[in-house]
This record gives sequence, structure tokens and C-alpha cells, in this order.
Amino acid sequence: MSLSNMLPTKLLKKLQCISCKNPDLFLTSSGGKLICGSCENEYNVYDGIPSILRSGPETQEWNPWDLDEVKMLGDTFYKRAKGDLPEKESSKSFANLIKSKNLYTEHSSFLDIGCATGHYLRSFRRIIDPQFQYTGIDATDFYLQWGKKVFGLDDNCNFVHCDALNLPLIDNSYDIVIVNLFHFFPNLKEALIEAMRVAGKMVIWRTPIGQVNCMAKIILNNQSYEGIGDISLDRHDYDHCVYMLYSKEYIEGIVNALGGIITFFERDNDFGDMDTKSLEDINCIPHTKVIANMQIMGNLYLDWHYIGISV
Repeated sequence: MSLSNMLPTKLLKKLQCISCKNPDLFLTSSGGKLICGSCENEYNVYDGIPSILRSGPETQEWNPWDLDEVKMLGDTFYKRAKGDLPEKESSKSFANLIKSKNLYTEHSSFLDIGCATGHYLRSFRRIIDPQFQYTGIDATDFYLQWGKKVFGLDDNCNFVHCDALNLPLIDNSYDIVIVNLFHFFPNLKEALIEAMRVAGKMVIWRTPIGQVNCMAKIILNNQSYEGIGDISLDRHDYDHCVYMLYSKEYIEGIVNALGGIITFFERDNDFGDMDTKSLEDINCIPHTKVIANMQIMGNLYLDWHYIGISV
């Protein structure tokens, strides 16, 4: 089977149409398109990576991932995946958590929501199992192509270009869903509903916890008055992303309201001191640093926690 025009078999069985939710998707003879057997919607397949979404991040007012400056982050993710830069502290911590809690077996399947280049897989394969079964999804297509370049495509590693708020996956399609992204989503409920829907056993969610619920708008790039102008609550025309901090009580309440059960809720203390300013390839702002197991990102003090949600 040529992976340039076909899909890994296990992945094809998990996909569904995002319009009619029909799981009967089939490849054209060339492997260049997926067609829904019910509503006949067509989805492109680029070099073995299906693209199943209605629109990209450029249509989301709160999502900055279409900016050229932010795209430079993708290059650092790529270098982390290859080994040209150190593994992310969060990826090592995630792998250690999965291993220490015995959440992995050789038959377990994992979905990584917001995977970028799949750079977490580097830590998972090194710490847990070289045959770790992994699917990464992201709304930025060229990140996934870089992931394929590093890890290849097969039943143990594949990627899907899609929207985390409308996953093209059948219910309970993956044993465990992992996510380190939802603090960038202004509607947590929508994101959690989809993650819990496709999880067969558990969602493992890593997120910063606040004393109070907080919504921050981070203005990107030029930080001068000349570059930004007057800052006000009613302005939305500057480049920005949102950053959401939730209290423990809020998270417990929303998970309960969605029918999930929290099996663990614990601080992530498993990452070492670091400062991204020390890495020549990472020159974006805000910079992040870790001191005594706590991350400081620009003006934000981030108290990271893991939340295990049984479904």
C-alpha cells in the first residue's frame, strides 16, 4: 500500500462525515478524496492525511494560528519532533503520567487534540513504548505534514486535519484522548463535549488552574503604543489570542454537568526549570520560563494540573 495516496486502515475505520455524521467514508481509486456514502460530501486527502473540516483557524476571531509570526512556532515544534531541540517539558511530563498511572497497554489507542507536529509522540515513544498507537489532530495543515515527515504514517502513527470542535471521528473511537490545548478555547463546553464523545475510556486534560475564573486576551507581536494604539475592552481588531484560566470548582462542575467522572485532579510538578529565551530558535513573545515547577508566561503565572475524566 502506498501511503502517499492511501490511509492507514485503522484510521479509516474511525472517520465519519462532519456534516451528516455518517461513518461510511470511502476513498476514491486514486486515494485523493474521501467521499461520504450518505450525503456524498467530499474531503481531500493530502499525502495520506485526510482534511475533514469546514473552515480553518483563520475564520476564528480568537485563534491567531494563521499569522505568519505565530507560524514560526511550528518550526520549533518540528525541531522538537526531530530532536534538533529538546523535548518539551510538558510532553515528558504527560508521558510520565500515562506510564505511572498504568494508563497504557500495547493495544491502547491515543488521540492527541491540537498535536501541532506530533512532537509529544517523541516523548511517548521514548518513555512509554516505541510502538505507541497515536493519532494527532490539528487545524493547521502544514504542521501535520511536518509530523508525517518526522514520524511517517502507519497504523501506529497518523494525522487528521480537522477542527477540535467538530471532530470527524466516530463515538468512542480512541481509548484515551489527551489534550493540552483547551486553555486557548473560549467555549470550554463545546471542546469538552467533543473530546468526551470520542473517548472510549478517558480524557486526560492538562490545563492551568486559577484561584478565580479568568479570561485573558493576549495581544501579539508589536507591543508599543505606536504599534497597538489605544487598548480597550471593546477593541478586537489587533492580533490576539485568548487564554482561559478556570478554578477547580468550575472544572468539577462542568465535567459533572457533562456526565463525566473526575478520577484524578493533580498538580503537574514533573517539569524542570527552563527559559525559552535560552533557545536561539525560539524568539517569539511572550517568553515562558519555569521556576520551581511553576510556569511564567509573559504576565501569567500558570499552575498546571492534570485532570483525568472517565467517560
